[in-house]
Amino acid sequence: MDFKKLYKYFPGLLIISFILPLTNGCSEVDKKNIDNTYYVELVNFSKDSLKQVVSDKLFGKVAFYKNNKLEIMSLNYVTEDYPDMHYFNNSQGLGKEIKPETKKIKIEFLGEYAVDSISYSLQKFRYRNNQWVKTSDMGFLQARNEYKNFIIEEFARQIMYNTVLYTYDQ
Repeated sequence: MDFKKLYKYFPGLLIISFILPLTNGCSEVDKKNIDNTYYVELVNFSKDSLKQVVSDKLFGKVAFYKNNKLEIMSLNYVTEDYPDMHYFNNSQGLGKEIKPETKKIKIEFLGEYAVDSISYSLQKFRYRNNQWVKTSDMGFLQARNEYKNFIIEEFARQIMYNTVLYTYDQ
């Protein structure tokens, strides 16, 4: 047996043997069974660009607290070590088969937005008796842009942060 050839492939085999067990714990079936999934519905968008930036910030994210600090990560990092997580997904993907007790947060934009501010409301719903029932209403919020230039990502970041905090408010 030629050990020089084996030694040449050893680093690649070592990396594969390390990564393979990590990916086995994150199957698609496990991801879809997270109990505290929040579906997000975006309502009354005046601009498609704002809708796209907000959905990019929210959908497919997981939030949790670690050492009393809010952390937001990709769904790939969901583990049993952090059970208090909320996975955000688009409610339009639910279709007609909605399970009872499915949770949704509705983000409704109120009118047009200006260069320095945007108004929106946050509401929580649960699916019961074949309809969405409102369980809480955070009321009207305002995202502000402190920069001199118009930065739509700043609005999206603030909306995402408030939505994440709202999921922990029971």
